[in-house]
Amino acid sequence: MAWSLAWRLLLGVGLAAIPLSGSAYLTNLLTVIALHALPAIGLSLLMGYTGQISIGHAAFYGLGAYGSALLALRGGVDPWLGIPLAATMVALVAWGLGWLIFRLRGHHLAVATLGLGIIVYVALVELRAWTGGPNGLSGIPPLRLFGRALDTDFRFYPLAWGACLAGAAMAGNLIRAPVGLAMRAVRESERAAASLGVDVAARSLSRTARIARPTGARGLYAHYIGYVSPQPFGVVFSIRLIVMVAVGGFANVGGALFGAAFVTVAGEVLQGLGHYDVMGFGLTLVLVMVLLPGGLPQLLRRLSVRLREARS
Repeated sequence: MAWSLAWRLLLGVGLAAIPLSGSAYLTNLLTVIALHALPAIGLSLLMGYTGQISIGHAAFYGLGAYGSALLALRGGVDPWLGIPLAATMVALVAWGLGWLIFRLRGHHLAVATLGLGIIVYVALVELRAWTGGPNGLSGIPPLRLFGRALDTDFRFYPLAWGACLAGAAMAGNLIRAPVGLAMRAVRESERAAASLGVDVAARSLSRTARIARPTGARGLYAHYIGYVSPQPFGVVFSIRLIVMVAVGGFANVGGALFGAAFVTVAGEVLQGLGHYDVMGFGLTLVLVMVLLPGGLPQLLRRLSVRLREARS
């Protein structure tokens, strides 16, 4: 769904108003939403526009975070260089795994991606010499701009949303480009796409690497928080990402931002439930899939149509 000019202006005004409000809590919340929206955009491309199911997307998220952290801590690499290097490495890993995983289809693919997520999580816990084990890595240096450390919510906020909106814009361009048309053709029918000259195998590998790259930008979060541990990159977060994409409408890049905001805010509300918050997200996913396959934007469109009909 293309965003209208009014919605874009409303988003711009809202994003500008948050830091001007002086609220550290709201600024932090919106920063986290922006950083969560990056992998949600990638998953939207994978599930909505290519028709592939992934239950292990958080694995790429974790690899991006730890890759950037290790480059800074062990290699002394400047974070501005380490983040794109980590994202590129994640894309290469995704491209290599694509040779195996994306030979599968349907529930076989879903189970394979789930296994991948579990393997990465266990590796982050057990490779203690590199990852710090369950305790994680601390002391990750912050990003610096013009000699100033981006170590506060207000300083990091513009960078987070700049990266998020840039990722959304690049995803939109990808969808409209010939490769995006090929992705949708493969989603509808691989045999029909192949009969028209589309190299299905090559497209699968290429789109996997392209989609994993923004997820690898999780390095931003590592340098924002200054600490990473395995816990945030488990299967539970993969489920949250799926809920984000479902709430925003699967084939809807702009909706991924909406879904990330909804799930992040809902997570704050459900904190009192502890680990049982997963049940709330699971119930949300079931209700959205059954009642609103197009996500909450579909509900908003229905309400908008009814309002126009009531006025006329």
